[in-house]
Amino acid sequence: MDDARFAAILEIKVSGLVEAYMRLDGVTLKDALVAVYHSGLYKILEREETKLWHHSPALLRDCMMNELNTGHLEFPDE
Repeated sequence: MDDARFAAILEIKVSGLVEAYMRLDGVTLKDALVAVYHSGLYKILEREETKLWHHSPALLRDCMMNELNTGHLEFPDE
């Protein structure tokens, strides 16, 4: 996939992740953005070859919450 297309997909996925985090956890937009962009999940999500972007925003939010609560990243089985 070319870089421009992946950048567009990543933007959509991050937006959905931020929205899910705000809705389900009652955090502010600022707090959600800070949490997402500083997470280990984001560092992996922004690499196209990991294919993590295939997952739904809700599932990505669950992964991020696990990371925030335990300090460990766990990903769903394919």
